[in-house]
Amino acid sequence: MRAKRSISKRSALLTLALILAPACVAGAELLENVRFLNPQPPEAGLPEVDRLRFDPPRAEQPPTLDGRLDEAVWEEPGAYLGRFRLGLSATPARHTREAWAAWDDQYLYIGVRLQREPGTELRVLTHEPDVSAIWEDDEIEVFVDPFSTGTEYYHLIINSEGVVYDASMTIVEVADPRGASPGDTKLVRQSDLAWPSGVERAVHIEDRHWTVELALPMASIGLAGAPAGHRMGLNLTSADWDTEEYTCLSPTSNWHDPRQFGVLSLGEPRLGVPELDLSGVGPGRNLLRLAAEHLRGPTGSYRLVLVFDAPGQRLEKQVSFALEGGDRREVGLIFPCHAEEGRWSAQIDIIGPDGRAVYATRRSGDLPGPMRVALGTSATFGDGPPVRVSARLGVGRLTARGLTLVASLIDGAGHVLARQEIGAVDGPNLSAVMPLDGLAPGVYALSLEAVSGGEVVASGSDALRVASSPFQGGGR
Repeated sequence: MRAKRSISKRSALLTLALILAPACVAGAELLENVRFLNPQPPEAGLPEVDRLRFDPPRAEQPPTLDGRLDEAVWEEPGAYLGRFRLGLSATPARHTREAWAAWDDQYLYIGVRLQREPGTELRVLTHEPDVSAIWEDDEIEVFVDPFSTGTEYYHLIINSEGVVYDASMTIVEVADPRGASPGDTKLVRQSDLAWPSGVERAVHIEDRHWTVELALPMASIGLAGAPAGHRMGLNLTSADWDTEEYTCLSPTSNWHDPRQFGVLSLGEPRLGVPELDLSGVGPGRNLLRLAAEHLRGPTGSYRLVLVFDAPGQRLEKQVSFALEGGDRREVGLIFPCHAEEGRWSAQIDIIGPDGRAVYATRRSGDLPGPMRVALGTSATFGDGPPVRVSARLGVGRLTARGLTLVASLIDGAGHVLARQEIGAVDGPNLSAVMPLDGLAPGVYALSLEAVSGGEVVASGSDALRVASSPFQGGGR
């Protein structure tokens, strides 16, 4: 790879320093085998499962929440969701657990009937709300991933006294401090008890069974108005201390894996979105891109609406596009991000010609910071193998398209000893090696700069100590 002409005043000064400084890397580029890599999400290591499909009815007459499950809505076709089972197996629970569901614009209604041992007391150890140990009671749990993100969901637990634990849950991809490079990440689960579910519920207890009716406000899970045909993730589980079984409606190996929740539909969809890309969000210019397909209902002008939140920033942008019967349209929306670090989130909606939402989803992530650089070691010998170099560039997807990376090797006195213009960015993660041939003992820093129009947009560096090899100079 050849070093290219410098592109800024700062570059010119650094090049002059290179000319005046003693040469230290003879016969080689500063960085070799440079590759740009796209990030790979961390694997959760969980098996694929057959997700159940639920198509509950729209509730023309909402149920009376008395816990008895005797309203007409529970008899509607599709209201019955099925029996609980053990984990991923088809084995049903020894005590029958059955569930029903319905919905309207304001609420998601759920009913559960749970068999119990006659003449015994239901186990109740928790009497205060938002105590996570409530799962040690006889209880039911509701897991809702309202936008089928696989990473953001809500969790409710209700015991036989009607005591509630409710929390919003997020599976966050964060930098892995034990990873081999700045681009390495891992998954962690975070819970927030501040989420006000507003769930209404009632419990009815009889000798051979107990039943629960609940109404979860659509607004509390971000679905006010219930977009037509919207699909969400749903699972129900239960702890039964008579049989010491923990069972689930949709088969799962991990209660907190939203990818294994069942799929519940709010009627027939009017719009399909087979593709949605909001990758590479970072400081600068970003791109939301999706494909929309008209399935049924009104044709005409639709609106793609984005509400983007980042530290110190909130913006709303929208773009209109036309859809006729059976049309498929690619839609893009460019938006800026002013923050460099912290958590970002995006609410994405498509509004139909009649003003009603026909699609809604969410995305979120962590801003990686402008640039991080890591060397494979902090100390080595001068006759050692090339040092592995990795970097992560954290700028917006569109901003990255106009950047050039420049690498510099700097000694302990701040002198630039070698410099190389790598070329245009072609991915957020860089991998390369740095030869040590002829590098004198001392302390060095490898610096990477992302340059646009002569200005340094982002930079990062890492230090390296080089020592004399005990085998140099002819041995003993």
